[in-house]
Amino acid sequence: MSILTKNKIINTNFFYLLILGLFSFFVNLYYAKLGSFPIDTFLHYDSAYRILNDELPVRDYWIVSGLAVDLIQSFFFKIFGTNWFAYSLHASFFNCLITIFVYIFLTNIKISKLKAFIFSISFSLLSYTISGTPFVDLHATFFLLIATLLIINNLGRQKNYLWFFITFLIFLSFFSKQVPVTYAILIYSIVLLLFFIKNRDFKKISIIFFSIIFHMILLIFVLKINKIEFGNFYIQYLDYPKSIGSSRLNNFEFAINSFFNKYKFIIIPLFLLIFLKLKKSKIFSEESIGHLIFVIFTIILIFHQLMTKNQIFIYFLIPIIFGLLEQEIYTSKYKYKKYISIFMILILAMITTKYHIRYNENKKFHELTNIQLEKKIKAEKIHKNLRGLYWKNPHYEGSPSDEVLILNKAQKIISNTKEHEIMLISHYKFLDSITKKKMNYPSKTFTMDGASIPLKSNKHYNYYKNFLKNKIKKNNINKVFFFKHEKIPFKIITNYIEKNCYNITEDEIFYVFELKCFK
Repeated sequence: MSILTKNKIINTNFFYLLILGLFSFFVNLYYAKLGSFPIDTFLHYDSAYRILNDELPVRDYWIVSGLAVDLIQSFFFKIFGTNWFAYSLHASFFNCLITIFVYIFLTNIKISKLKAFIFSISFSLLSYTISGTPFVDLHATFFLLIATLLIINNLGRQKNYLWFFITFLIFLSFFSKQVPVTYAILIYSIVLLLFFIKNRDFKKISIIFFSIIFHMILLIFVLKINKIEFGNFYIQYLDYPKSIGSSRLNNFEFAINSFFNKYKFIIIPLFLLIFLKLKKSKIFSEESIGHLIFVIFTIILIFHQLMTKNQIFIYFLIPIIFGLLEQEIYTSKYKYKKYISIFMILILAMITTKYHIRYNENKKFHELTNIQLEKKIKAEKIHKNLRGLYWKNPHYEGSPSDEVLILNKAQKIISNTKEHEIMLISHYKFLDSITKKKMNYPSKTFTMDGASIPLKSNKHYNYYKNFLKNKIKKNNINKVFFFKHEKIPFKIITNYIEKNCYNITEDEIFYVFELKCFK
């Protein structure tokens, strides 16, 4: 009888995991193809392609985040070829992975498998699908999420090897983006250190310490074999991003009404969870520390979201918080807990539907909400490698067909400049991989808000100026191209190159800087 029961449990778990895996994978694959916001959609496309061609971040192009994401994407390109499918496959696989992990976490905290399945379906619709393609903030956040859930599940267990894996996930999060994981490291360290000392669990402390040392040595080794100077890495990936964060903190503004309106479906259930937990948990118990860490994680993500000023991407927290509330209700003595649980699931279903329509159907994260997506066209008209994507760029004022025509003409112009090495300043970060000519992008993004490259007011301005000039000299670049319609400021170049070192010409598609001082 016990064997039969065990087999039923295994079969039920297998069925739920199979459905969750397939659903979370294909729902992301579907929504990834609807429209394109080039500056974000293709953030890791050409940079991953360049890694396969021995052009490395820090060494060959300026980078302030996304190192791990580029490396992982280059692996997908290596296996499946440099194309749209391999690109969206990366994010779809990640959506599948984190959804399954959330389901396992929820079942481990004694939530029924059916309810854990429902919460996980909601999570899969609110997590990576809002972007559909690899994105630094999402990778950084979800690596940290997995690490956080592992910490909660393993506070009192003796599976000490998992702390090495947790440390590895923390490093992956940091090398996806420096925040929010830096905030988490600072606060988690204090909480966990106090908890382990109180429980005299010094073995976990030593494992974490030596894991950190191991990963730091590994980093230095990887930099060394790829001929990336640590000083350059420090400036680009550590010191310059810190200056961006300091600037944003100094200019931080907070409006209580707007804040509550945006985050109410996170804040209200979170406060309810805290209230219920305070009523029953002992201080410094495994359960109370686990919930404290999750609360810290949630607060960190809200703060990070406020600081980045991006479209909101943290609504995936809602089904996890509801899952933790379900645990509280299940273990309580409430008379009508069955009906409370059903009511919660109905509320979650309505919230999920609301944000699914806003972020998946209407593509708000990539600023396609007010765009007529029905006018999208197949991106394979730009190049066969983009087959599967439907093209509609919210920042192009004309029709998608007109934009595709410009991109086709641009490819011909670029391919015909055989006598020169060129540099392209553009948000279309797929042209390097679909043409036969290197675009020599000096940076991953081109904005003049201080987030892409150092401005004149930044202490690293001269460093970047020399970095750009050395890149031009090293690669014998004679021309720098700007798409006319993109209206990227010329200051991307003129802030760093003397006026007597270039002439500006133009054709139908481009403004062209003809360089004179770098031969």
